[in-house]
Amino acid sequence: MTNIEQFALKTLGPMEAEFAKHLAMLLEDNKYDPQPVVGSILPVYWEHEDDVDVTLSPDNIYRPLYYIHMNSGDRNFERNTRSFLMYVSAHLEGCLKNFIPSLPQNRTTGREPFGSLIKPLKELGILTDKLAVDLKIFNDLINVPSKHFSAYTPTRKLNERTFSVLETAYAVVLMRNLSIELFSILKSRGIALPQGWPDFKDELLSWFPLVK
Repeated sequence: MTNIEQFALKTLGPMEAEFAKHLAMLLEDNKYDPQPVVGSILPVYWEHEDDVDVTLSPDNIYRPLYYIHMNSGDRNFERNTRSFLMYVSAHLEGCLKNFIPSLPQNRTTGREPFGSLIKPLKELGILTDKLAVDLKIFNDLINVPSKHFSAYTPTRKLNERTFSVLETAYAVVLMRNLSIELFSILKSRGIALPQGWPDFKDELLSWFPLVK
């Protein structure tokens, strides 16, 4: 069992863990279309404006959700888990960056990566101890530069440069849990979020949408 799987099973509830396994099966089998399932667990990330769909604001929170939704339908998903998880991580980073105005000016340039924002936000009491720890673990295990194209160092060892489909499915559900907490804190601090996370529904575990 990998570190990501161990973290997920320690963190997620039984239904969430079961859903992640179900999602992994859909993502691995090309006879299924995972997009409707993924879309049903994501916040609405767009609005219809002047006859076109536009991404909701804050853009750095909602735009990664579009890419998560769209890329879940990739027919070669198992080969592109790294790029998919860049968007998963980007969503959490977007949430954290919306706290930047709360930080002292000498603590941030506004361009920090995900991980460097956790400690100052915890020190200010914006993040709880547990949330800060979980975000750091997520960052260390999933937002890994050497596994992502943006900072890819070639290696012949496959397990050092890829994520399994199951790890990726767990990461999506972990992101959801962390984001729900961050959405709650953002709203409590007066940061407008037009759409929130929908609840899991029992029927998700028996939904097997076929490719048309």
